[in-house]
Amino acid sequence: MKNVSGDPAQLGSSNWQELLEAAVIEEDPQLLRLRLQHARDAIVGKIEDSFETASSSDRLLLLSALNTVSGLFETTIIDRTRASRVFGHSA
Repeated sequence: MKNVSGDPAQLGSSNWQELLEAAVIEEDPQLLRLRLQHARDAIVGKIEDSFETASSSDRLLLLSALNTVSGLFETTIIDRTRASRVFGHSA
């Protein structure tokens, strides 16, 4: 896999799959939210760039990827909220 730590705007929306993969395999909780944000931004960019011309299967793939990233992002927020309650501080 390529290095996907850069700014998603510089990477281009065509790398959304690599950014999503990097987010899914990220083990560092501090980097996970950033990687999810990068993946979400790239997917939204790809949707904006090609939704009108994309095939129905490509549109479904992009929407599914966006739903996956959104679900993972919400899960990280819930986990951080739980952790802050356990440790008595905001995350």
